[in-house]
Amino acid sequence: QASATPPFHIGPARVAYQHCKRVWRCGRRMVSSSISTKFSRRHSWAAAEDGQPATFLKIRLKRDGAVLTPERVSKQHANGIRTTRFTALTWLPKSLYLQFRRAANIYFVSIAIVSTIPFLEAKWQPKVLTVVMILVAQALKDLYEDCKRRSDDQVENTRLVRRFDRETESFEEAQWCDIDSGDLLLLEKGDAFPADTMVCASADSTGTFYVATKSIDGETNLKEKFAPQAVGDLVDPKDDDKDEEGRPAAIALRLFDIGLTISLETPHPSIMDMNCSLSVNKGVPSGVSNSNFGLRGCTLRNTKWVLGVACYVGDDSKVRMNSFPPPSKNSELERFLNNCVLIILAFLLACSFYFAVASRFVDEVTLPFYQIFLKYLVILYPVLPMTLYITFEIVHLIIGVQIEVDPLMKDEATGTNAQARNTSVVEELGQVDFVFSDKTGTLTANEMRFAYCCVGSATLGPFLPDGSLPGPGYEQAKAAIRSGNDDVRAFFDALAVCHTVKIDQDGTYQGESPDEVALVEAARSVGIELEARETAGSSVIHRVRSPWGVEDNEVTHVLGFTSDRKRMSVVCATKDGGAVVTTKGADSVMEGLCSGPLPSEAVRALGEFSRQGLRTLLVARRRVAPLDFAAWRARWDQASSAMEDRTAKIEAVAAAIEESLTFTGVTALEDRLQDRVPSTIAMLREAGIRVWVLTGDKVETAVEIAKSCQLIDSGMRLVEVVNATSSKDCTRMLREGLEGPPEKNKSGGGRGIVLDGSSVSYILEDKKARTALYELAVASSSCVCCRLSPLQKRELVELVRQENPTAITLAIGDGANDVPMIQGAHVGIGVRGKEGSAAVQACDMAVSEFSFLGNMVLCHGRKSYRRIATFLCFFIYKSVALGWSYIVYAHAMLFSGEGAYPQWLDVIWNPLTSCAVVLILASDIDVPDKVALQSPHLYAPGPERSLFNPRSFARWMVVATIHGILSWCVPVYWLTTEPERLERPLTEGGAFWQASFTAFSTVFMTVHLKLFMVAEKPLQWIGIVALVLELVLYLPIALGLGSGLAPSHELLGAPQKVFQSWRHVATIFVVPVLAVLPEILQAFICSYSGVRRRSGRGTGTEADRAVSRQLVHSGGGDSSDSGCGDSSDSGDSSQSDGDSSSEEHHGVCVC
Repeated sequence: QASATPPFHIGPARVAYQHCKRVWRCGRRMVSSSISTKFSRRHSWAAAEDGQPATFLKIRLKRDGAVLTPERVSKQHANGIRTTRFTALTWLPKSLYLQFRRAANIYFVSIAIVSTIPFLEAKWQPKVLTVVMILVAQALKDLYEDCKRRSDDQVENTRLVRRFDRETESFEEAQWCDIDSGDLLLLEKGDAFPADTMVCASADSTGTFYVATKSIDGETNLKEKFAPQAVGDLVDPKDDDKDEEGRPAAIALRLFDIGLTISLETPHPSIMDMNCSLSVNKGVPSGVSNSNFGLRGCTLRNTKWVLGVACYVGDDSKVRMNSFPPPSKNSELERFLNNCVLIILAFLLACSFYFAVASRFVDEVTLPFYQIFLKYLVILYPVLPMTLYITFEIVHLIIGVQIEVDPLMKDEATGTNAQARNTSVVEELGQVDFVFSDKTGTLTANEMRFAYCCVGSATLGPFLPDGSLPGPGYEQAKAAIRSGNDDVRAFFDALAVCHTVKIDQDGTYQGESPDEVALVEAARSVGIELEARETAGSSVIHRVRSPWGVEDNEVTHVLGFTSDRKRMSVVCATKDGGAVVTTKGADSVMEGLCSGPLPSEAVRALGEFSRQGLRTLLVARRRVAPLDFAAWRARWDQASSAMEDRTAKIEAVAAAIEESLTFTGVTALEDRLQDRVPSTIAMLREAGIRVWVLTGDKVETAVEIAKSCQLIDSGMRLVEVVNATSSKDCTRMLREGLEGPPEKNKSGGGRGIVLDGSSVSYILEDKKARTALYELAVASSSCVCCRLSPLQKRELVELVRQENPTAITLAIGDGANDVPMIQGAHVGIGVRGKEGSAAVQACDMAVSEFSFLGNMVLCHGRKSYRRIATFLCFFIYKSVALGWSYIVYAHAMLFSGEGAYPQWLDVIWNPLTSCAVVLILASDIDVPDKVALQSPHLYAPGPERSLFNPRSFARWMVVATIHGILSWCVPVYWLTTEPERLERPLTEGGAFWQASFTAFSTVFMTVHLKLFMVAEKPLQWIGIVALVLELVLYLPIALGLGSGLAPSHELLGAPQKVFQSWRHVATIFVVPVLAVLPEILQAFICSYSGVRRRSGRGTGTEADRAVSRQLVHSGGGDSSDSGCGDSSDSGDSSQSDGDSSSEEHHGVCVC
């Protein structure tokens, strides 16, 4: 019950405030929800009768067309896509909402609004105009980017495909956006699938077709797929006699006549899982899997045409459900900048409040408290520059262009330059603490070559060529086959049969992985050649030609490779109704599937091959009796048609036939390292960066590869956390590794970590183990992680970020399985390799070789951090220096709310002081790139955050305070008398305004002189042009303001009088020199002693003098003369400087 009298009274103002607050929160939630659902899935299916979403979509092909159950709510542009962020109505509100997430923009708008209040008597026009220009410029930038997205969407939506028209009984062209579920589509060789399409027939009479999935999973190898057997059996063989144009139409008509019904599961993003079913004439449904579908974006290859039914369209397709935007990344430096901005904003509010309170104790001030507070809030607005974030983005853009045009990161083979896809994180390239790298395709060339094999008790090889001569292993194998060695013959026969390799028209092999192609080519080289691959009904014939004749192997089932199974098998039917199962896979899995222990020679060969860094596979075979094979085949058909847990059931049936195998042999493949990989890793480690290599290889193989690429040194103490049985076991091993000595011998080398997948699983699920791993990682310089899944790669990156939020991580990879790791790191780098473009599409930076990482990090990253850190400190410094004039003058005028400068001078301040700052500091160079690569310890200031941290920021603010006070007090108190300063009203162009203009000019000159001292190379031509342009423009602009061009007339005639007075002119030039005199003296002393100013903390070392001598002898060098190609012998020269330099030295530039 309501009380008769309320406990307290809520006034109308409070009610209005609460109402506005509720409205604001509601609007913010609506806008935020709109933004967050930008890539949300728009399932357009009608609800079921009980109100719940329909579980399946059923497509029935009837004589009068396709019928969808449940019926689609909207059929217009069902297959259209939209990746734009805005619409015509939401563009401006959303863009402003995103901009107002920065506190500085809210402050700027507030100042512009407050300045329009009449009693403040402020010149609101420049403030409002500046804010509007900033917001509009950012909004137009967002609109421009969105227009590019809309253009890309339009290109995608208007692509053409041939769709079957039931009325005309022919195929007509239709746009992709108009395709709907149930449409019959005809695709020819080279066409892309517009939707997730179930293929019903192909030009091949067996329904086999091939697709390239590079745009989906990043893999460049072709995938073999086939039409469902239930539909393929209904295709009339007489259609083969018709011409190619008439056959697809005839099949399409038959599909409508037979009453085909397709039941689809609820759309989900898993690309590999597709649990659907189809039935004919309401018969028993049969299973349909991913192998029967052509997914949207896949390209039809090596098949003349296919005919299919569009099933999942638009945002329900697999590729759209996986097309999440890359995470929004902001650098740690920008986050610290935001904190600095908040500190300055709090300082301004505190000063305004202090002035308003102090004015209460001055009798002469009659204005109310709130007016004084608002007056000073407007007066002090130049202290927080409005153009800070815009110029910040311009600097990012300039550095991004420099990265993209760097000739040292240009791939000579393809002519492709590096690409900066996200310039917002370029400064974090100079602060990297951890590098996480994939191995295959990133460190290695992903070019598999058959190196060795072990058959029976003999090891054959090497097969690797010696120059232009083939390896002796081929002659050994041929000799064994000629002598009647059945083991060798059976081994290479298994290699020629156990695969899914296809033969192109020119005779080259195409496979789903380079491993398969290398093994089939090895068999061909010893005389057992895969001559043809043909289809016969539901089977595939592998025709193998060998010295003993031609044999057709009927492959009835292919049990594919997965990351969980770690093996693949083919089942070949025999003439007696039985089968031969040939399996190849990882030895860790295959050893448990063999009927007995492996031969001792095979065990020894596996260890020896792994120690050489070779990739090993174990090959085994089994014969299956006719009755057993018939029973297994029935179980397989039943599992394939299951509607629930089909994948698990198929894997269980596959595992049942892969038992009691007989060992056949071991293969060893070499995946060679890319050029300059060892020297690049050595440079990164010498720079103090911890390098982790994440791979799926076995432990021994990964360790040997790590040694070959200089990730592990000979004197390094390895902490192996492998074969752990629990998280406590992992924690114990990690703690023991941390407590032990850092190296094996006195030669040094530090610690290295070796982890395997099972141990990583235990570590990731236990908090203590995670902490122990990070502590050991900090104390180590490298880590090798073996047998990892793509998800575990990202989880390791996240472990470092969670244990130390300030540590900067960099991930580099080339495949689709590296995308989670790349997106999870602070900086993601994609390598353009042979595994597609998925990694490049998801990365921040793209390169063509791993060796370019040295230039990217040690050169561009180091320079980017130095440039941006100096730029931000200087940009804030110049505004704070100007702001101190207002603070000092406020005390002199007893907090009366008057400004120190004419209001139009603060308008020209940022335009006339920003151009030179951006151009000079964005292209500043302290040392040539060659020196940076040969002296990796120069990278230290970035990881130590020594150039932009609370201490350095405070030091810059102290300097700004000194320069600002000196530049105001000397001109004003020397050029005016107290009566002239206290005169009210002030005379237009009088003595005070002359002194005020002189003080403004003094700050202007001080800032530019400080810029000259801060820059390492201020005399570059672009910097000189910008500097001279600003100085030249200042004079006519000042004279124009003094001639009455500005709406306010405080400056009327003042600039002309100042430039005619030697006292005023002398003040403008002498005071700036006095302000920066300490730095001038320091530079002179350092120059005299031969060592230039230091960029960070620490004292000089022998390494500094080594760099100095190198620069002197090389004449200073030039960045164009450097590159990772010169770094092969840099490790020795820099190592001789001593290991202490990498720990104590924090970046020295020597001239």
